[in-house]
Amino acid sequence: MRKGKLSMKITKAVFIGLLGMLLIGTAQAKEQSFTIVIEAIDTNIPELNVEGVTVKNIRAFNVLNEPNDLVVEQGTAVKITIENKSPISEGFSIDAYGIQQVIKAGETKTVSFNANKAGAFTIWCQLHPKNIHLPGSLNVVIDAN
Repeated sequence: MRKGKLSMKITKAVFIGLLGMLLIGTAQAKEQSFTIVIEAIDTNIPELNVEGVTVKNIRAFNVLNEPNDLVVEQGTAVKITIENKSPISEGFSIDAYGIQQVIKAGETKTVSFNANKAGAFTIWCQLHPKNIHLPGSLNVVIDAN
């Protein structure tokens, strides 16, 4: 009878140990963090002559997100910190994940989400015309293993 009880205790210990390893493995999900810096390049051109047409006092903004392309494996917990170094508010949107943020000049915001949809998704500014910003992309790839 005693032998049976000892055997049962070993079985319980082994089961609890295996369960613990499974739970620890589950808790160690993939995580990836990025920092994106939004920079505006303000260009002033006092005069421009193109094909006989003169245009004066041109001011143009080009906004860059660095880095502009992010790659993660599907199922990864993603954390993106966005720093706005532009002199005006900028937007940060990834439509497929329902992300739409407004980041004021000089402000930093963080967005977190689970990259559960595979594909290539545009990162863009919802506040300004698309020709001002160079869009980026979030590329969620399927793990090959």
